[in-house]
Amino acid sequence: MDKVEAARKARQLLSQNHAAEAFKFLWYLAEQTHLVDAEYDENLRQLANCYRMVGRPRNAAFVHLYLHDVQRAAQLFGTAPRDIARCQAISGDHRSGAAQFLEAGRPAHAAIEYERAKDDPAARVLWERISQDPRSRSDPYVSSLVSFNLGRCCARLGDRAAARKSLVNATRLLEEAADDFETRGLRERAFDCFQILMTLGRDEKQFENLAEGYLNCIRILKEDHLKYYVLQYFEDFQKIALEREEHHAAATLFRESAEYCQRLGLPYERSYRKRCATTWVLGAHKTIADGGPLELAENAYLAAIDGFNALGDYVRVKGCYDALCKLELGVEKQKRYARISARYDNAYEAEVDAPPFPDYLRQDTAYPDIWYLDLIEWEQAGDIGEVSTEILVDLKYPDVTRRKALLCRLHALDAPEGDEEQLAVLAERLGQIQLYASLSPLERMVTHPAARVRAAVMRALRTLFYKRSFGLLVKGLADPEAAVRRDALAAVSALHFPHAFDPLVRIFREATDPEVKLAALGSVGRINTLEAADFLLEVLRHGESQFRTTAKDLLVNLDLQDLPTILRQSLALETGESRNLIAQVLRAKGDFGV
Repeated sequence: MDKVEAARKARQLLSQNHAAEAFKFLWYLAEQTHLVDAEYDENLRQLANCYRMVGRPRNAAFVHLYLHDVQRAAQLFGTAPRDIARCQAISGDHRSGAAQFLEAGRPAHAAIEYERAKDDPAARVLWERISQDPRSRSDPYVSSLVSFNLGRCCARLGDRAAARKSLVNATRLLEEAADDFETRGLRERAFDCFQILMTLGRDEKQFENLAEGYLNCIRILKEDHLKYYVLQYFEDFQKIALEREEHHAAATLFRESAEYCQRLGLPYERSYRKRCATTWVLGAHKTIADGGPLELAENAYLAAIDGFNALGDYVRVKGCYDALCKLELGVEKQKRYARISARYDNAYEAEVDAPPFPDYLRQDTAYPDIWYLDLIEWEQAGDIGEVSTEILVDLKYPDVTRRKALLCRLHALDAPEGDEEQLAVLAERLGQIQLYASLSPLERMVTHPAARVRAAVMRALRTLFYKRSFGLLVKGLADPEAAVRRDALAAVSALHFPHAFDPLVRIFREATDPEVKLAALGSVGRINTLEAADFLLEVLRHGESQFRTTAKDLLVNLDLQDLPTILRQSLALETGESRNLIAQVLRAKGDFGV
């Protein structure tokens, strides 16, 4: 159907009061989510008009909500508390929105709106009420979020005793939840726990919580092989440590950053070693200024000397020995340090080639208010309508994404309750939105008794590039229905991105079905990282014969600068079939000397 012709027919039919006949043309135009804003918005206004004409004002209201015509949407919603609450929240009337959310049975939504209205006394009452709710108390993670919000709220109200009690409880629950998530292989959820611990440490100026949060986030990022995020988190934590004059911690972080760069062959190793040595000097100065033990200052200078020596920066080596001579460490030590310092009298300033971690590789480490968003998700309990509404009103998302969320919301309104076919369509629409938020309703749908719905969930996963998707995918691979397993298998082949490496390897190692193992191996082979190459090489060398040739072909297609070197090193250690396969890869890459 031509969109120009569809628009013409829709206008004509609407002018003749044939709204029902116009609807199919207007819905077709709404499905064209790629259109420019002005054209698409005009089509939506016509669709809203059509909905009103056929007596479906709530549908029209959601269209106006997408267009951010909140006043018109509120008029059409009528008196439904949840819908009115959303309109008031978008309009900035957070206090009224909170009251409506509370009436609609959404106390966490209401508490958040009260906080946005700067009404902390009302918010505190709700956080305390939610903290006693058996539903929240049964989930350590949800309970930790409630305690965290309650503690911050009490702190703003000046009740330090209550704030400390809640925040200590939040810390304990976050650590418990993180352990549980990691035990279940949900490292991305544990990462959220540690991010909140970082926030708690910053807010409360508790370096211990800050360190626990950052170091665990760095550990998880390392395990997920996200090297530039690792360095960004190192950089952020180093900056905070220096600002708080935690020089020992900062120097240790610089050393660990240098070792990480060395292992990965990144060019920033020397820069971090230089900053490590410089930070040890700062630590020595602070120890002396604070009247601390001179042995600590001595050790800091010696650590700095090791660093400067490794860099060939002998002028600064001499400077450290000169400083050691002045410390009252005993005559013999002072003489010894003076003798060593004299060896560097002819040292000259040499430029140290140490490129720093560049600004253009710095990642955005800002993250959303998890302590709000995850409670909203918990309270929505996977409701398709609420999740899609949350997206369609949020202007931070691209228009195309918001349009797909609007279509999902409108479809959910019209779908008869319990209609399996329509629920399957909605599952696929959630996948088309391509946002993390889509996973919550899909997690609810994956247990549906109808196989066609569960299969649609698997199809939706093909475009949801999140580690959390694999929790659903594993269920699909074990589903009793062949159709569901088939769509899950297709999703395994579609999900290949850096975060997916670990869950894909886990699927390969744990699966008993050769088709599943091949699909997982194929997706690993499309992740162009050294970690993926190492795994493929492991399969080529030690895997079952039916997978070794596949691993060889995947290695041929990987485009990694260091891969030929790694292959030649492995070639020297292998014999028989493994050596032959590695040689084939090298020849395919143009190395004919094997």
